[in-house]
Amino acid sequence: MCLTSCVYSLLIIYRWKLKTINFIFGIHNHQPVGNFDFVVEDAFQQSYLPFVEIVEEFKDLHISFHFSGCLLEWVEKHHPDFIDRIAHLVKRGNVEMVSGGFYEPVLAMIPDEDKIGQVKMMNSYIKKKFNYNPRGLWLTERVWEPHLAKTIAESGIKYVTVDDYHFLSTGKQEEDLTGYFVTEEQGKALSIFPINQKLRYAIPFKDPQETIDYLGQFATEDGSNVIVMADDGEKFGVWPGTHETVFTNNWLRDFFCELKKNSNWIKTRTFSEFYDNHPPKGRIYLPTASYFEMSEWSLPWEAGEKFADLVQEFEDKDRLGEVKPFIKGGIWRNFLFKYDESNWMQKKALHLSKRYHSIKKSELSNVQKKDLKEARNHLWRGMCNCAYWHGIFGGLYLPHLRHAIYGELIRCEEILNDVENIKNFHFEIIDFDADGENEVIITNQNIHVAFAPQRGAILEEFSLLDKGFNLLNTVKRYKEAYHRKVITAVNEQSVESAGSIHDIVTSKEKGLDKYLKYDSYPRKSLVDHIINSSVTLDQFRNGEYCEDSDFINGRYNIKVDRRSKRVKFSRDGWVNWQKFSIEKDIKITKSSLFVIYKLTNLDDKKNIFRFGPEFNFAMLTGNSPDRYYAARDRRLENTALSSIGVESNLESISVIDEYDSIKITVRSKRPAEFWRFPVETVSLSESGFERVYQSSVVIPWFDVELAPSETMAIAIDLIISDV
Repeated sequence: MCLTSCVYSLLIIYRWKLKTINFIFGIHNHQPVGNFDFVVEDAFQQSYLPFVEIVEEFKDLHISFHFSGCLLEWVEKHHPDFIDRIAHLVKRGNVEMVSGGFYEPVLAMIPDEDKIGQVKMMNSYIKKKFNYNPRGLWLTERVWEPHLAKTIAESGIKYVTVDDYHFLSTGKQEEDLTGYFVTEEQGKALSIFPINQKLRYAIPFKDPQETIDYLGQFATEDGSNVIVMADDGEKFGVWPGTHETVFTNNWLRDFFCELKKNSNWIKTRTFSEFYDNHPPKGRIYLPTASYFEMSEWSLPWEAGEKFADLVQEFEDKDRLGEVKPFIKGGIWRNFLFKYDESNWMQKKALHLSKRYHSIKKSELSNVQKKDLKEARNHLWRGMCNCAYWHGIFGGLYLPHLRHAIYGELIRCEEILNDVENIKNFHFEIIDFDADGENEVIITNQNIHVAFAPQRGAILEEFSLLDKGFNLLNTVKRYKEAYHRKVITAVNEQSVESAGSIHDIVTSKEKGLDKYLKYDSYPRKSLVDHIINSSVTLDQFRNGEYCEDSDFINGRYNIKVDRRSKRVKFSRDGWVNWQKFSIEKDIKITKSSLFVIYKLTNLDDKKNIFRFGPEFNFAMLTGNSPDRYYAARDRRLENTALSSIGVESNLESISVIDEYDSIKITVRSKRPAEFWRFPVETVSLSESGFERVYQSSVVIPWFDVELAPSETMAIAIDLIISDV
């Protein structure tokens, strides 16, 4: 140690007169179910491994680790020795393992039985792999709702940690948040530690000395105070620019050296160590909340813009810290009405959970019990939170993450169907998505489909059970509050210049603003369009046209015929402000849908328009050579699924996915003009704004001219086959 450092340390001791402070440093590491192996491997090499290597150097540093179950499963498969290294740190006595929902669900969004089951699964895993009985829980995205105290306590957990924003919203002051508090639900008690946001933003973006100085403000002679910094491990190496800062430039090692150098007054503790040796600060009841940024992200775009402007206004006046406790944005559950696609996935998980838990296990064979356990694991993996919401990371907008969730849920569904002997044309008419209206859910052998009669009788889900593939795993083009920043986004900017991951305004490509187009209807299938013949492809795909009817979002009547395996939807409405009727009769086989439209002019005048049912196919990528368009038994000239084109006088067009061995053919009994184009969203990710392929649209167009009382029948087949 150099003389200058010694003098500085003595000055610190003198300054604080041997006052001490407890410091809890918690790290949460997680990778989503379904993330690409190369992405997880990169995170392992750039963050998880070097972080642990440095922790190994500091045997007196006390730290708390949480690894999600999905990440631990990946590590155990690809780097099993890493599990042993963490276990050695735990055995050494200075590392605590923190539990959580095994597959990192937002606990508030899943049933209580699954909450408790996933936490207990994680507790058992930690005990088996690390010989440690966890008592603390990492609350996914720190999404707190008061009722969680009961189920978390029933899972064997003693304490959780959430953001200080939760506490400040109750009226607590910053100086009050130097310990843990106790809450309860129906008499079930749970302790809660507050995470300090200032340190969340300082570590690892500011000089380590700033953290040392900040901790000094809370040091006391009795040493009873604690300050908590617990945050994502990915900010140490994975976030843009942080590997260089944290490891190449030795930020983390320097920080730990500073903690060691000041260890006579900064006492690093694990949560459990502090919990065991200090009483709570008192009783508290926290409101429904997450970290402050989430309260902006979860708002619809109009409110999101106003919220961001309000925050900026107070920040400019240097009053944000003063007023933040009184600024209330949205809550996590807002994502379930902000994004219908998120809500559908979550309600599918709830529906399958209800089915799973209602099965009487005592009546099953040993083989069925084994299958049911597999179904449960698929269900729980399908509850991984990342694809259900969107903030600064891609989340919901990333097709491969949604595909992974659907894959798990569909595998669960396939097993439950076998256990419950559901095979031939099983249907339910229920309010599946909790919107107050009934949907029609049909399973026929390998096909699982869902129709929304109240939304134009669209095809909402089309899943292939044997492939675990939802062909309608799409997201429409939503307007986001941050879209106003796209035009001004620069192409390159470092984290250092931005100050934090939350401040980065970069773009992965130029000209993204021209892709800021928005959809007024869901990007699903059997979406019935009626337009003027003058509407062009570009006008249509950009949403710059008018629907000349009320059928696209109209409410249809339902009739289901189990014997013929058909469902029929019918509705009277208007086309070109004239009375009109549409009936769509759908026969469902084990591999196809056969649709017959009947268009009837109910008015006393001729009616002329273009009719086109829209099909969306979510094939995960628009520019892969193994996914392409074909017609007349050959690839189209412009074959990529991201291509835009018009094919005239065709009877069919196919979308082919060689990787998953899926061929989807839209076939008409009469020649049609086929339009095709991609749906591409512009969303925010940790590395900036990006354009993301969501689905490929195929529409056969028919020119319709009907005299009064005349009917036109149009037959369209949707055929699924292997490549």
